[in-house]
Order: sequence, then structure tokens, then C-alpha cells
Amino acid sequence: MKLNNKGITTIEVLICFVLVVTITVSMYSVISSLNEKRMLESYKSEIYTFKNILTKEIQDDFIKIGLAHADYNKTVVDGKATYIVNCQLRDGTSRQLKIEQTLAFSSYHISGSIDKDDDFHIYYGDPTNLIEYSLPDLGESKNQYDHVVKDLSLNNILISINSDNVLSIYIGFYHPELTTRYAINIVAPINFVVS
Repeated sequence: MKLNNKGITTIEVLICFVLVVTITVSMYSVISSLNEKRMLESYKSEIYTFKNILTKEIQDDFIKIGLAHADYNKTVVDGKATYIVNCQLRDGTSRQLKIEQTLAFSSYHISGSIDKDDDFHIYYGDPTNLIEYSLPDLGESKNQYDHVVKDLSLNNILISINSDNVLSIYIGFYHPELTTRYAINIVAPINFVVS
């Protein structure tokens, strides 16, 4: 197409406009996709940081000081599950791990309560002065019953002391937008003697 002395024709203006809009829309989708990926990686980083800090605190006590005795108790009252692990360390001090889990009903918490919000707490430390390790706040969404449900949840908690006197603690984390599951996984022998 050749420009004439009268300036740009209507067709040329329309073609330029279509090109600019096409480029803008494609750039928007690329930037939006990159921003979504950045957000998911940020979520993963927050979960890893939380998981590593709590795991280090517990394992430092169990490995550096030594675990002399442990007992475990789980109670469920009014839809709230409470897991308590009482630990006696070799230096005579005590530690307690306390996990509180309340699940609201949602597409990924099918067995949860319809009239309660999700609520998760993890505490660890001296039983007289427990420290709360707050879960990362990765946003909120509303479920079909208009209750606010935290996106990150504790959905799989397995604690046991087996016949070989080994304490196993597994705390699973779930976020609906992440493609993998995350967990704190601690295994510690009780009253282990090095020969």
C-alpha cells in the first residue's frame, strides 16, 4: 500500500489499530501468566520457609539434646481435633507439640463442618510457654456456604510411637493452587543409646 498525498486512509488507520490491540492483548496475557507463576512460587517459598523453621526447632531438640520419653494424645471435640505430643528430653527439660485443626466444609475438605471456618494452629516449646508457629497467610477464598476458608490447610496429620520406640510426626500441608503437597516429616528414636 502506498501513502498518497492526502495522508493515511481509513483502512490504514484500522489496520494499525488492530495490530496495536493484538500486540497489547498478547502482552497482557504473557504478563498475567508470569505474575500468576510468580505468585505460586512465592507461596511455595513461604511454605518451605515455615516448614524448615519448625522442623529445625523440633529436630534440634530431639537430636542435639535427645528424646528420653514421649507420649501422644489426640482429642476431637465439637469438630476440632487437637494433637498433643509431650516430650521429655535427656537434659530433664520438657517440650510439647500441639496442633489444632478445625476444617470447614469445602470442595477439598469434604468431611469438614458446615458452620465453622477453617482454623489451624501449631504450637511448640516449653509446655508452660508454648510458641505459636503461624501458618503462612496465602490468601482467602469463599466456599459454597460463604465461609472464609484459608487457602493453606493442615489436612493430613499422622503421629505415632511404634513398638520400636520411634516417634513419627507427619504434618501435611495443602493449597488448592499448588501442584504438590508439602509436609513436615520428623522421625526420632526415643531413649536411643549409642553403644
